[in-house]
Amino acid sequence: MSEAKIYTLFSSSKGNCTYIKHGRDEFLIDCGASARAIENALAMVGSSLADIKAIFITHEHSDHIRGLSTVCKYFGTPVYAPSASLCYIDSHIACAADLRELKSGCAVELFDSAVCPVATPHDALSSVGFRIRVGNEIIGYYTDIGHLSEGVLRGLAGCRRVVIESNHDIEMLKNGRYPYSLKQRILGDRGHLSNRACASLLPHLARHGTESFVLAHLSEENNRPETAFRESFVALLEKGFTVNGERITDAPEPDCVGEIKELRLRVASPCGITELK
Repeated sequence: MSEAKIYTLFSSSKGNCTYIKHGRDEFLIDCGASARAIENALAMVGSSLADIKAIFITHEHSDHIRGLSTVCKYFGTPVYAPSASLCYIDSHIACAADLRELKSGCAVELFDSAVCPVATPHDALSSVGFRIRVGNEIIGYYTDIGHLSEGVLRGLAGCRRVVIESNHDIEMLKNGRYPYSLKQRILGDRGHLSNRACASLLPHLARHGTESFVLAHLSEENNRPETAFRESFVALLEKGFTVNGERITDAPEPDCVGEIKELRLRVASPCGITELK
């Protein structure tokens, strides 16, 4: 069976949706853009909403469920979400839907994949990230995480490819135009992961087998793609890793578990296709 295909279709504070295909399975993580926009994005990677067998929701905030009502109305796709988020979706969706509860640590078995939700610290009614088994590979998907909890770190352990939040530059946020209360919410333990916190995590993951990273859910107000990329890129180079073909020649050799290959690092486009290779 060929390797899983993973594409972020939308990734920002305005909308989030990721497409994964493995064997007979095609599914989405989040549905935070319009159904039309998602359909157009899927067409660019050779798929369609009619082919999607399941939608996994991280939490109920609008940038993660905006297109859900229309997709459910026209396609009847099963929707999986954590309990409190599921209740919110059920009360706000405009049509009958096939809603199924996610329980943290309990994997949903598809034909050729298994999607295991992991509770995450975020100021939603309930919130999860995902540890996804595709063949012999584990993929990690974690956005909207206020801090690196033990559960998140366990969920990321051993993942070969990872989509991880790098939401904001701390100084940009502190000096920006958001009201003080919103700044405190974002900076809090149930807010969003900063560039600094993300960058501090990546060398640890790389030492334990992660080979490819996509930085996701960047704030369009309090971050820049080049800023997020640079912070994580430098953090990895300084620990001796080769990233996107570059290496610091006098950096120490990384102390890794097993053989380490060249790392790949990309930033997800806010409204364009980014492949996690």
